[in-house]
Amino acid sequence: MSTSKYSTKQICQIFNVTRETLRHYERLGLLRPHINPANGYREYSYWDVSTIIDILKYRSLGFTLSNTKDAIFDMDFPKIVDMLEDHTDYFTNVIKQYELLLEKTRRDFAYLRGAMDHIEDISETDMIDLFFIPYTTDHTNEYFSAMQYAFNNSQFFSTALTIDGHHHNMECFGLITEKSYADFLKINKGIVIEKSHVVSQIIDVIGRIPINETIVDDFKASITKKYSREFHTIYAILISRFFDAEKRYHHYFFLFSKLE
Repeated sequence: MSTSKYSTKQICQIFNVTRETLRHYERLGLLRPHINPANGYREYSYWDVSTIIDILKYRSLGFTLSNTKDAIFDMDFPKIVDMLEDHTDYFTNVIKQYELLLEKTRRDFAYLRGAMDHIEDISETDMIDLFFIPYTTDHTNEYFSAMQYAFNNSQFFSTALTIDGHHHNMECFGLITEKSYADFLKINKGIVIEKSHVVSQIIDVIGRIPINETIVDDFKASITKKYSREFHTIYAILISRFFDAEKRYHHYFFLFSKLE
């Protein structure tokens, strides 16, 4: 075993950490450097270097400092195996999450590129199962926990609202995603919008105008005239917000209503 001793400055340079970080590890009992009685300086041994390597390794795996300390000093081999098995499940789930996000990003990218050439066009398309979580400020509401969890996973969700001709209120606003993503996140408190053939339009709302019933009146009137029937529920999904070269604010909304 090497008998080399390292100064605090050398350890900070080697591991790109601060002196305060080393002191924090020391206060938690993770490091026990030798104090040179001649000058009061800390000296880090081969054991300390190995411990820092272990700390960084376990931290990179998502371990808390408390669990890291247990893993280094207290856990027997079977416990470490069990803990790493848990982390195997965790990282498998993370990989699946990023695969889904990559899939979603590719789909959204293709959709947005196409949207630039089809503003205001009314068309028909097939929609897959969607999942809508209404906004609510009521802690006792059945959707409240699902809404908060969705906010914490907002990369999967878009802002949306439903307009059904009834009183316009908070409950018509919410978060929407594909049901497969909600299933992955294990969110089951929400409203399923079952897959169907829909009529749709992308509209550009210019200015800081909140979307409401009046914004979709033209869409509703146009499709009612085209299909000679009433459409009771309109869905509006926010797909992009941006400033143009003239500093005007734009909202792109995807509007749709079921044909079936």
